Amino acid sequence: MRIESTDEHHHFDIQVHLDEMDPGAIQVELYADAANGDERVRQVMVRGESLVGQNVWRYTASVPATRPAQDFTPRIVPFHPDAFVPLEAPDILWHR
Repeated sequence: MRIESTDEHHHFDIQVHLDEMDPGAIQVELYADAANGDERVRQVMVRGESLVGQNVWRYTASVPATRPAQDFTPRIVPFHPDAFVPLEAPDILWHR
């Protein structure tokens, strides 16, 4: 994961290795817990290009720099347009 910060935004850039998984079956999100009067944040990251010959995808997102970049954690969430996935679902893969 790479983070670039300015006075106004934090820009996150990560690579996700999906092996045999269809990239349409997941969403990558930036997540931050509610803290110090700020609300919880869940922002879907944008899928970019894949590495040639591999199922490795680049995901990017920018968030306002009103909170420290360390407050945000990328996570992989199962995705289907008609489904709601609870925060506690065991299939969510959190970045460590």
